[in-house]
Amino acid sequence: MSERVQGRHSTNLPLPGSGRKRRCGGVAFLLLLAQLGWMNSFSVARTAEIAPAPLHLLAGTGHLAVEVARTHEELSRGLMYRRVLGEDAGMLFLLPREGVASFWMANTTIPLSVAFLDRDGIILEVHDLQPLDTKIVASRSSRVCFALEVNRDWFARHGVREGETIQPEGATWQELAAQKGNP
Repeated sequence: MSERVQGRHSTNLPLPGSGRKRRCGGVAFLLLLAQLGWMNSFSVARTAEIAPAPLHLLAGTGHLAVEVARTHEELSRGLMYRRVLGEDAGMLFLLPREGVASFWMANTTIPLSVAFLDRDGIILEVHDLQPLDTKIVASRSSRVCFALEVNRDWFARHGVREGETIQPEGATWQELAAQKGNP
């Protein structure tokens, strides 16, 4: 459901181009469509066209295709507002600096697990996250450089435990760290 105000649309709206202000009518109609969320499908399709290829990670017996969050906006939004996450999909967060990492599940309905990784991709700790929980889950370690969110229990199903290394395909952890945005 989009974030439009319920009950705001009407079936007796004037058609574009009717009335004296013909030039403004078309613009007003498009603005109304955008306000009602009808244009969202166009922007989603356009975003899908320009979305970067996923990063592939090897962990235990599993293989993940993950989106990479680099910018302040991507890091803040994470997997919010998603309804589904593929079985072997997730999101890798390139955190702006090494330190304690904190996550929460506001506006996130998918049950997730998060692994906090050091600069070499070694799993420092794994936490299960509850959907829509606004309680902050902070790492115990102050050496966190990356965070990896996946479907809850994905790590357990693939034999991935704390102390193990996750391997990126086609890149090193140092190369990934160099791609960090400026939040």
